[in-house]
Amino acid sequence: MNELIGYNYSNIMNIEQKHFISRFLESKRSDCTRIAYDKDIKDFFGVSNVKHITIDIIRKVNLIHVTSYINKLESEGLSSATVNRKVSSLSGLYNWLMKFRDNENNLEIIKYNPFSNISEEKPVINNKETEFLTESEVLQLMRSIDISSKVGLRNKTLLGLAFTTAIRKSEIINIKIKDISNVNGYDVIHVIRKGGKQDTVKLQEPVKALIMEYIQATNRSIPENEKDYLFKGHSTSGINNDRLDPSTLNYMIKAISKKAGINKKLCVHSTRHTAITLAIVKGASIEKVRDFASHANLSTTNRYIHSIDKLKDNAGDLLKII
Repeated sequence: MNELIGYNYSNIMNIEQKHFISRFLESKRSDCTRIAYDKDIKDFFGVSNVKHITIDIIRKVNLIHVTSYINKLESEGLSSATVNRKVSSLSGLYNWLMKFRDNENNLEIIKYNPFSNISEEKPVINNKETEFLTESEVLQLMRSIDISSKVGLRNKTLLGLAFTTAIRKSEIINIKIKDISNVNGYDVIHVIRKGGKQDTVKLQEPVKALIMEYIQATNRSIPENEKDYLFKGHSTSGINNDRLDPSTLNYMIKAISKKAGINKKLCVHSTRHTAITLAIVKGASIEKVRDFASHANLSTTNRYIHSIDKLKDNAGDLLKII
Protein backbone atom coordinates (compact mmCIF):
# COMPACT_ATOMS: atom_id res chain seq x y z
CA MET A 1 0.00 0.00 0.00
CA ASN A 2 2.81 2.41 0.88
CA GLU A 3 4.49 1.62 -2.45
CA LEU A 4 1.27 2.52 -4.20
CA ILE A 5 0.58 5.89 -2.65
CA GLY A 6 3.94 7.11 -1.40
CA TYR A 7 4.81 7.72 2.24
CA ASN A 8 1.37 9.14 3.16
CA TYR A 9 -1.96 10.15 1.69
CA SER A 10 -1.05 13.80 1.36
CA ASN A 11 1.49 12.83 -1.28
CA ILE A 12 0.64 12.14 -4.88
CA MET A 13 0.07 8.44 -5.48
CA ASN A 14 2.65 7.06 -7.85
CA ILE A 15 4.38 3.96 -9.06
CA GLU A 16 7.57 4.30 -11.11
CA GLN A 17 7.26 8.08 -10.76
CA LYS A 18 3.91 8.13 -12.59
CA HIS A 19 1.15 10.39 -11.36
CA PHE A 20 -1.85 8.49 -10.04
CA ILE A 21 -4.22 9.91 -12.68
CA SER A 22 -1.75 8.93 -15.40
CA ARG A 23 -1.96 5.39 -14.06
CA PHE A 24 -5.76 5.58 -14.12
CA LEU A 25 -5.72 6.75 -17.74
CA GLU A 26 -3.35 3.95 -18.69
CA SER A 27 -5.93 1.45 -17.43
CA LYS A 28 -8.17 2.45 -20.36
CA ARG A 29 -7.57 0.28 -23.41
CA SER A 30 -8.79 2.67 -26.07
CA ASP A 31 -6.71 5.71 -27.05
CA CYS A 32 -9.91 7.66 -27.71
CA THR A 33 -11.20 6.83 -24.23
CA ARG A 34 -7.93 7.92 -22.61
CA ILE A 35 -7.96 11.24 -24.47
CA ALA A 36 -11.60 11.91 -23.56
CA TYR A 37 -11.06 11.04 -19.87
CA ASP A 38 -7.94 13.18 -19.71
CA LYS A 39 -9.81 16.19 -21.11
CA ASP A 40 -12.86 15.67 -18.88
CA ILE A 41 -10.73 15.44 -15.74
CA LYS A 42 -8.67 18.52 -16.62
CA ASP A 43 -11.81 20.51 -17.46
CA PHE A 44 -13.45 19.73 -14.12
CA PHE A 45 -10.41 20.55 -12.00
CA GLY A 46 -9.43 23.55 -14.14
CA VAL A 47 -5.86 22.46 -14.83
CA SER A 48 -3.75 22.17 -17.96
CA ASN A 49 -2.14 18.91 -16.86
CA VAL A 50 -3.48 16.13 -14.62
CA LYS A 51 -0.17 16.17 -12.72
CA HIS A 52 -1.36 19.36 -11.03
CA ILE A 53 -4.18 17.43 -9.30
CA THR A 54 -3.31 16.11 -5.84
CA ILE A 55 -5.07 13.61 -3.61
CA ASP A 56 -6.02 16.46 -1.27
CA ILE A 57 -7.76 18.25 -4.15
CA ILE A 58 -9.54 15.03 -5.07
CA ARG A 59 -10.82 14.65 -1.50
CA LYS A 60 -12.27 18.15 -1.30
CA VAL A 61 -14.79 17.61 -4.11
CA ASN A 62 -18.37 17.28 -2.83
CA LEU A 63 -21.89 17.15 -4.24
CA ILE A 64 -22.18 20.95 -4.32
CA HIS A 65 -19.12 21.16 -6.59
CA VAL A 66 -20.51 18.42 -8.82
CA THR A 67 -23.97 19.98 -9.12
CA SER A 68 -22.47 23.40 -9.87
CA TYR A 69 -20.30 21.84 -12.56
CA ILE A 70 -23.29 20.17 -14.21
CA ASN A 71 -25.26 23.42 -14.08
CA LYS A 72 -22.34 25.13 -15.81
CA LEU A 73 -22.27 22.50 -18.56
CA GLU A 74 -26.02 22.85 -19.00
CA SER A 75 -25.74 26.64 -19.34
CA GLU A 76 -23.15 26.10 -22.08
CA GLY A 77 -25.74 24.16 -24.07
CA LEU A 78 -23.97 20.80 -24.00
CA SER A 79 -26.09 17.77 -24.82
CA SER A 80 -27.16 15.37 -22.08
CA ALA A 81 -25.02 12.67 -23.68
CA THR A 82 -21.91 14.86 -23.42
CA VAL A 83 -22.67 15.83 -19.82
CA ASN A 84 -23.23 12.21 -18.81
CA ARG A 85 -19.99 11.20 -20.49
CA LYS A 86 -18.05 13.82 -18.53
CA VAL A 87 -19.70 12.75 -15.26
CA SER A 88 -18.94 9.12 -16.10
CA SER A 89 -15.25 9.94 -16.67
CA LEU A 90 -14.94 11.63 -13.28
CA SER A 91 -16.95 8.96 -11.50
CA GLY A 92 -14.66 6.35 -13.03
CA LEU A 93 -11.63 8.07 -11.54
CA TYR A 94 -13.16 8.15 -8.06
CA ASN A 95 -14.30 4.52 -8.27
CA TRP A 96 -10.77 3.53 -9.29
CA LEU A 97 -9.27 5.38 -6.32
CA MET A 98 -11.72 3.72 -3.92
CA LYS A 99 -10.27 0.31 -4.83
CA PHE A 100 -6.99 1.07 -3.05
CA ARG A 101 -7.40 0.33 0.65
CA ASP A 102 -5.15 -0.93 3.40
CA ASN A 103 -7.30 -3.20 5.55
CA GLU A 104 -4.46 -3.97 7.95
CA ASN A 105 -4.01 -0.31 8.92
CA ASN A 106 -7.61 0.68 8.24
CA LEU A 107 -6.52 3.27 5.67
CA GLU A 108 -8.06 4.41 2.41
CA ILE A 109 -7.34 7.10 -0.18
CA ILE A 110 -10.89 8.44 -0.45
CA LYS A 111 -14.06 7.50 1.40
CA TYR A 112 -16.77 8.10 -1.19
CA ASN A 113 -17.49 9.00 -4.81
CA PRO A 114 -19.29 12.38 -5.07
CA PHE A 115 -20.30 11.52 -8.64
CA SER A 116 -22.13 8.30 -7.73
CA ASN A 117 -25.92 8.36 -8.10
CA ILE A 118 -25.58 11.85 -9.52
CA SER A 119 -28.35 11.13 -12.03
CA GLU A 120 -30.80 11.55 -9.13
CA GLU A 121 -29.31 14.91 -8.13
CA LYS A 122 -28.47 16.69 -11.34
CA PRO A 123 -30.98 18.95 -13.11
CA VAL A 124 -32.78 17.66 -16.17
CA ILE A 125 -30.76 18.60 -19.21
CA ASN A 126 -32.93 19.06 -22.27
CA ASN A 127 -31.57 18.52 -25.74
CA LYS A 128 -32.94 17.76 -29.14
CA GLU A 129 -33.83 14.09 -28.94
CA THR A 130 -33.51 11.66 -31.82
CA GLU A 131 -36.92 11.02 -33.33
CA PHE A 132 -38.43 7.60 -32.72
CA LEU A 133 -41.43 5.61 -33.87
CA THR A 134 -44.50 4.42 -32.04
CA GLU A 135 -45.34 0.72 -32.10
CA SER A 136 -48.00 1.27 -34.77
CA GLU A 137 -45.53 3.26 -36.88
CA VAL A 138 -42.97 0.46 -36.66
CA LEU A 139 -45.58 -2.01 -37.91
CA GLN A 140 -46.59 0.43 -40.65
CA LEU A 141 -42.99 0.83 -41.76
CA MET A 142 -42.17 -2.88 -41.69
CA ARG A 143 -45.31 -3.83 -43.62
CA SER A 144 -44.49 -1.31 -46.34
CA ILE A 145 -41.26 -3.06 -47.32
CA ASP A 146 -41.48 -5.18 -50.48
CA ILE A 147 -39.37 -8.30 -49.97
CA SER A 148 -39.67 -9.62 -53.52
CA SER A 149 -36.13 -8.36 -54.19
CA LYS A 150 -32.90 -9.17 -52.35
CA VAL A 151 -32.48 -5.52 -51.37
CA GLY A 152 -36.01 -5.36 -49.99
CA LEU A 153 -35.51 -8.58 -48.03
CA ARG A 154 -32.21 -7.26 -46.69
CA ASN A 155 -33.81 -4.00 -45.61
CA LYS A 156 -36.69 -5.69 -43.80
CA THR A 157 -34.32 -8.14 -42.11
CA LEU A 158 -31.96 -5.39 -41.01
CA LEU A 159 -34.71 -3.14 -39.65
CA GLY A 160 -36.43 -6.06 -37.94
CA LEU A 161 -33.15 -6.87 -36.24
CA ALA A 162 -32.54 -3.24 -35.27
CA PHE A 163 -36.03 -2.62 -33.89
CA THR A 164 -35.98 -5.76 -31.72
CA THR A 165 -32.40 -5.64 -30.40
CA ALA A 166 -31.48 -1.92 -30.18
CA ILE A 167 -28.03 -2.69 -31.60
CA ARG A 168 -25.98 0.17 -32.99
CA LYS A 169 -25.13 0.95 -36.62
CA SER A 170 -21.53 -0.25 -36.31
CA GLU A 171 -22.73 -3.47 -34.69
CA ILE A 172 -25.22 -4.09 -37.50
CA ILE A 173 -22.86 -3.67 -40.43
CA ASN A 174 -20.11 -5.77 -38.82
CA ILE A 175 -22.24 -8.87 -38.16
CA LYS A 176 -20.87 -11.91 -39.95
CA ILE A 177 -22.76 -15.07 -40.76
CA LYS A 178 -20.60 -16.98 -38.27
CA ASP A 179 -21.94 -14.69 -35.52
CA ILE A 180 -25.36 -16.34 -35.74
CA SER A 181 -25.67 -19.22 -33.28
CA ASN A 182 -27.78 -20.90 -30.63
CA VAL A 183 -27.07 -20.71 -26.90
CA ASN A 184 -29.03 -22.99 -24.54
CA GLY A 185 -31.89 -23.17 -27.02
CA TYR A 186 -31.98 -19.42 -27.72
CA ASP A 187 -31.19 -18.03 -31.16
CA VAL A 188 -28.56 -15.31 -30.77
CA ILE A 189 -26.05 -13.17 -32.59
CA HIS A 190 -22.64 -12.25 -31.24
CA VAL A 191 -21.72 -8.58 -31.64
CA ILE A 192 -18.77 -6.35 -30.83
CA ARG A 193 -19.95 -3.48 -28.64
CA LYS A 194 -18.39 -0.06 -28.13
CA GLY A 195 -14.89 -0.40 -26.73
CA GLY A 196 -14.42 -3.83 -28.30
CA LYS A 197 -16.56 -5.69 -25.76
CA GLN A 198 -18.12 -8.91 -27.02
CA ASP A 199 -21.80 -9.45 -26.30
CA THR A 200 -24.57 -11.93 -27.06
CA VAL A 201 -27.90 -10.61 -28.31
CA LYS A 202 -31.10 -12.63 -28.38
CA LEU A 203 -32.95 -12.96 -31.70
CA GLN A 204 -36.73 -13.00 -31.89
CA GLU A 205 -38.10 -15.93 -33.92
CA PRO A 206 -39.52 -13.81 -36.80
CA VAL A 207 -36.19 -11.99 -37.11
CA LYS A 208 -34.22 -15.25 -37.17
CA ALA A 209 -36.57 -16.49 -39.89
CA LEU A 210 -35.95 -13.34 -41.96
CA ILE A 211 -32.19 -13.72 -41.50
CA MET A 212 -32.24 -17.31 -42.74
CA GLU A 213 -34.47 -16.35 -45.67
CA TYR A 214 -32.09 -13.54 -46.61
CA ILE A 215 -29.02 -15.79 -46.39
CA GLN A 216 -30.73 -18.32 -48.64
CA ALA A 217 -31.84 -15.62 -51.10
CA THR A 218 -28.22 -14.50 -51.46
CA ASN A 219 -27.13 -18.08 -52.24
CA ARG A 220 -25.20 -18.50 -49.03
CA SER A 221 -25.26 -20.81 -46.03
CA ILE A 222 -23.96 -20.62 -42.47
CA PRO A 223 -21.21 -23.27 -42.73
CA GLU A 224 -19.93 -22.43 -46.23
CA ASN A 225 -20.06 -18.63 -45.98
CA GLU A 226 -19.45 -18.10 -42.27
CA LYS A 227 -16.83 -15.39 -42.87
CA ASP A 228 -19.18 -13.28 -45.01
CA TYR A 229 -20.74 -10.13 -43.62
CA LEU A 230 -24.43 -10.82 -43.08
CA PHE A 231 -25.72 -7.68 -44.79
CA LYS A 232 -24.36 -7.22 -48.31
CA GLY A 233 -24.11 -3.96 -50.22
CA HIS A 234 -25.97 -5.24 -53.32
CA SER A 235 -24.35 -2.42 -55.28
CA THR A 236 -25.15 -2.42 -59.00
CA SER A 237 -21.59 -1.25 -59.67
CA GLY A 238 -20.14 -4.10 -57.65
CA ILE A 239 -18.19 -1.67 -55.44
CA ASN A 240 -18.27 -2.59 -51.73
CA ASN A 241 -20.73 -5.35 -52.52
CA ASP A 242 -19.43 -7.65 -49.78
CA ARG A 243 -20.56 -5.42 -46.93
CA LEU A 244 -23.27 -2.79 -46.54
CA ASP A 245 -21.81 0.71 -46.54
CA PRO A 246 -22.61 2.67 -43.34
CA SER A 247 -23.64 5.72 -45.37
CA THR A 248 -26.36 3.66 -47.04
CA LEU A 249 -28.22 3.03 -43.78
CA ASN A 250 -29.48 6.56 -43.18
CA TYR A 251 -30.57 6.90 -46.80
CA MET A 252 -32.32 3.53 -46.60
CA ILE A 253 -34.40 4.28 -43.51
CA LYS A 254 -35.35 7.73 -44.80
CA ALA A 255 -36.51 6.28 -48.12
CA ILE A 256 -38.49 3.48 -46.46
CA SER A 257 -40.17 5.78 -43.93
CA LYS A 258 -41.14 8.22 -46.70
CA LYS A 259 -42.65 5.40 -48.75
CA ALA A 260 -44.54 4.21 -45.65
CA GLY A 261 -46.04 7.68 -45.19
CA ILE A 262 -44.22 8.39 -41.93
CA ASN A 263 -43.38 12.08 -41.74
CA LYS A 264 -40.49 12.01 -39.28
CA LYS A 265 -36.81 12.85 -39.62
CA LEU A 266 -35.39 9.41 -39.01
CA CYS A 267 -31.84 8.13 -39.01
CA VAL A 268 -30.24 4.80 -38.14
CA HIS A 269 -30.05 5.75 -34.46
CA SER A 270 -33.84 6.20 -34.54
CA THR A 271 -34.20 2.40 -34.63
CA ARG A 272 -32.17 2.04 -31.43
CA HIS A 273 -34.01 4.95 -29.81
CA THR A 274 -37.32 3.36 -30.80
CA ALA A 275 -36.42 -0.08 -29.45
CA ILE A 276 -35.32 1.28 -26.07
CA THR A 277 -38.32 3.58 -25.73
CA LEU A 278 -40.86 0.89 -26.63
CA ALA A 279 -39.24 -1.55 -24.18
CA ILE A 280 -39.76 0.99 -21.40
CA VAL A 281 -43.33 1.72 -22.49
CA LYS A 282 -44.06 -2.02 -22.42
CA GLY A 283 -43.00 -2.16 -18.77
CA ALA A 284 -39.45 -3.54 -18.86
CA SER A 285 -37.45 -2.73 -15.72
CA ILE A 286 -34.63 -0.21 -15.90
CA GLU A 287 -32.10 -2.99 -15.25
CA LYS A 288 -33.43 -5.08 -18.14
CA VAL A 289 -33.51 -2.06 -20.44
CA ARG A 290 -29.95 -1.19 -19.50
CA ASP A 291 -28.81 -4.71 -20.43
CA PHE A 292 -30.95 -4.64 -23.58
CA ALA A 293 -29.40 -1.35 -24.71
CA SER A 294 -25.90 -2.23 -23.44
CA HIS A 295 -25.65 1.11 -21.66
CA ALA A 296 -22.42 1.42 -19.69
CA ASN A 297 -23.99 4.07 -17.46
CA LEU A 298 -27.42 3.74 -15.86
CA SER A 299 -27.91 7.49 -16.18
CA THR A 300 -28.14 7.02 -19.96
CA THR A 301 -31.07 4.64 -19.51
CA ASN A 302 -32.63 7.03 -17.00
CA ARG A 303 -32.82 9.73 -19.66
CA TYR A 304 -35.22 7.62 -21.69
CA ILE A 305 -37.38 6.93 -18.65
CA HIS A 306 -37.46 10.60 -17.70
CA SER A 307 -38.56 11.59 -21.21
CA ILE A 308 -41.48 9.16 -21.06
CA ASP A 309 -42.46 10.03 -17.48
CA LYS A 310 -42.47 13.69 -18.42
CA LEU A 311 -45.20 12.92 -20.96
CA LYS A 312 -47.15 10.56 -18.68
CA ASP A 313 -47.22 12.79 -15.60
CA ASN A 314 -47.29 16.21 -17.19
CA ALA A 315 -48.26 19.17 -15.02
CA GLY A 316 -50.20 20.57 -17.95
CA ASP A 317 -52.71 17.72 -17.62
CA LEU A 318 -53.99 19.41 -14.46
CA LEU A 319 -54.92 22.59 -16.32
CA LYS A 320 -58.47 22.00 -17.58
CA ILE A 321 -59.06 25.50 -18.94
CA ILE A 322 -60.33 24.82 -22.45
